[in-house]
Amino acid sequence: MWPERQPDTGQWLLRRAGRFSALALVAVLLLDLLALRPAGPASHSPLPLPLLAGLLIGLPHGAVDHLVPAWLSVPSRGWRPRAGLLAGYVGAAGFGWWICHTASGPMLIAFLALTIGHFGAGDESFHRQRDGRGTPVRPYAVLAYGAPPVLLPLALWRDQVDPLLESIDSGAADLLTTELCGAAVALAGAAMVVTAMDDLRAGRRGDAAYLGLLVAVFALVPPALAFATYFAAGHSVRHVARLLCADPANAVALSAGRLGPPLLRFAAQAAIPVGVVLVVLVPITVSTTPDAAVSTGFAVLAGLTAPHAMLVFWLDRRAAADSPGEVRSGSPGCSPG
Repeated sequence: MWPERQPDTGQWLLRRAGRFSALALVAVLLLDLLALRPAGPASHSPLPLPLLAGLLIGLPHGAVDHLVPAWLSVPSRGWRPRAGLLAGYVGAAGFGWWICHTASGPMLIAFLALTIGHFGAGDESFHRQRDGRGTPVRPYAVLAYGAPPVLLPLALWRDQVDPLLESIDSGAADLLTTELCGAAVALAGAAMVVTAMDDLRAGRRGDAAYLGLLVAVFALVPPALAFATYFAAGHSVRHVARLLCADPANAVALSAGRLGPPLLRFAAQAAIPVGVVLVVLVPITVSTTPDAAVSTGFAVLAGLTAPHAMLVFWLDRRAAADSPGEVRSGSPGCSPG
């Protein structure tokens, strides 16, 4: 499980990460409403520059997955368990890449569904950990928080999203019909209403406002810019904050309110995995046509996302099952995850 520690040793970091992600979304929304984004027609290139930048900036948030079990479990700290986990992770990523390459249309839909669950569970678990809540993860809240970054661009920005889908797989856009997207948005909308009412009743007005902010950003801001901001400054920042709390080596620094040493430690841990991914992606991007680069790049990213999302789901599930509802003292990390 995500480790637990006395209150206010890492909670300040989670609160700052939450405020930072919200302010980033507010900023991009205001810039768009004030027409301060680049003028001219929207880019229809398969991989717009803002989207590429956001993906690259957010890439390190999953780069230390192979270390997390050892932070949380003594039996996982030997080199053999770590090597086995890393080999399994790489194998799962490679298998995911092969599946996406051979059946990209159906796998695209599966990938989108997995992404909704991953994004939504990330926000729901972040809020629980920030507040020290031992309550179970709410499935409807997972859908509510995860749907806006995925479903709203598909439903409201088809003229910009369809070229990207077609570059991944010819005919992929036809799989995501208007009727299918509309039904998914309606279901997600109901989950959003229930989640917002639940948060307001519990006095979590900030979480309800954040949900409304997600909807506004992905409804009004062009999807490449909206997703880039959300992925780099929202989802990734929140997840990295949880990782900094989870690493026992950061306990002393976080207790003293120092962020620099944990960030430097994380950068060192993530450097090699990120470098390996870039070594794979950069030659693909510069040596092939834009459509081929997007298709292959999607397969690589989808392959990496699958084991990353499953590992985080497993850790959060353990946290939800093991958390007794109060914080235990004497353990490294933050409060319940």
